[in-house]
Amino acid sequence: MVKCILSKGDDPIKQISEGLSIIEEMNSLYKKKEEIVLDLSGIEWILPCSALLLSGKIMGFIDKGIKIKYIEPSKESVKDYLKEVGFPLGSKMDGRTYSPIKHFGRDKEINREVSNLLNNLNDKVPGHFGTSIHYILAELSDNIQQHSRFSYASIMAQYYPQKKYVDLGVLDDGMSIPCLFEENNIKFSKDSEAINLALTGTTTKKGDGPRGFGLRSTREIVKKALNGKMYVISRKGVVIINPESKDKSYDFSKESLSGTILYMRLNTPKEYLNIYPYLE
Repeated sequence: MVKCILSKGDDPIKQISEGLSIIEEMNSLYKKKEEIVLDLSGIEWILPCSALLLSGKIMGFIDKGIKIKYIEPSKESVKDYLKEVGFPLGSKMDGRTYSPIKHFGRDKEINREVSNLLNNLNDKVPGHFGTSIHYILAELSDNIQQHSRFSYASIMAQYYPQKKYVDLGVLDDGMSIPCLFEENNIKFSKDSEAINLALTGTTTKKGDGPRGFGLRSTREIVKKALNGKMYVISRKGVVIINPESKDKSYDFSKESLSGTILYMRLNTPKEYLNIYPYLE
């Protein structure tokens, strides 16, 4: 049995780190060919990024024909929230202020699926965002499609009317940024450095100039246009982009993600946002 313990509070990296430890326990049981039972009863608070991360891994197991059993959260508010956002298998039913977890396999055209999600988001977020959310998700989905060799990708979005911000999460289980750079002989000393190289425009696409992973322009829009935060985790690397301070980067000592997750918190602009001045 895997007992899921997540910290209270609003620290995405801490919960993602804890989520990766949970995933490692699940992997260990799988390798031993033991039954995987996920005990969620002790969870008192879960962030969207953690729900996305754990549900994505569960989908990976299910794709292999592995059954996962669950013990539901004891706290009703957590149980209701996970149900609303479609944890763990995803949902086709949208809520009033959120688009629940959606999983895409390689048999689906991810750009088309993301386009459908964006159309559904139009009546959930304020018009002042302009095309910023559309641009960010289109860029990231394009990079997953072209670069990561993923088996599945997952995405979710939620608008908080009272706090006036949008949370976006994008996850894929494909090649991490460090792995892809290694394959293309791009040198770096640690995984977080590889992420920073992608954020500043280093690309594996021939003739693609500074476009990189699409992260460079995404970073500019999130940080400068939307005064938002972005968390990028790929393999052991962690980069935190904060509008009020310098970017922070480091590597996990033990945890490692097979793939990449991006989690963004975007503040509602005071007026209609034109993103083009932020694009290079």
